[in-house]
Amino acid sequence: MISTRSHAVRSADADRTTEFDDWYRAHGRSIYRFIARRVRSAEDAEDILQSTYLGAWENRMSYRGTAQPKTWLTAIALNVVRNHINRTSDYRFVTERIDDHEHALVDTRAPERCMSVKQTFLRFLDFAQSLSPEQQRMLELLFIDNVSYVDVAAILGIPVGTVRSRLSRLRVKLDRHFEQTGGP
Repeated sequence: MISTRSHAVRSADADRTTEFDDWYRAHGRSIYRFIARRVRSAEDAEDILQSTYLGAWENRMSYRGTAQPKTWLTAIALNVVRNHINRTSDYRFVTERIDDHEHALVDTRAPERCMSVKQTFLRFLDFAQSLSPEQQRMLELLFIDNVSYVDVAAILGIPVGTVRSRLSRLRVKLDRHFEQTGGP
């Protein structure tokens, strides 16, 4: 009977290995891009991607299937990135100069429009930097990574309704910020 059970465990492990191979092929690039946007080097991103899949493999029995595999992997990747950043002292919040991206944002042939967009963007950066790390993370997932409300909720470990209500409060707060700083 032990040999039958041992065979069943090996068979289940083989099935899980195939499943992980499929997940890597289906989501590896997307997870890599998710990681690469958060770290400074391609080498770090590669290492973190490997750590993500290793962590997923080591915790494969805890995957219950209640979230999509990509969501589960993204949550693991996020934790590995956070650990990496916390261990690496040279990571600090870096804001790129808007001048570096001006050509992509506005019609530079209209100087008044250019200045208006630049001022609005700077006011938004000021607003974003005043938010808590949790609020910044939620906005990043929603608007930079284009993650759905459901997936944001899973990644952050909160109900979907909480994501929606927090976003609604942030919109009101943003409106107030723009009113106080001279409008958008």
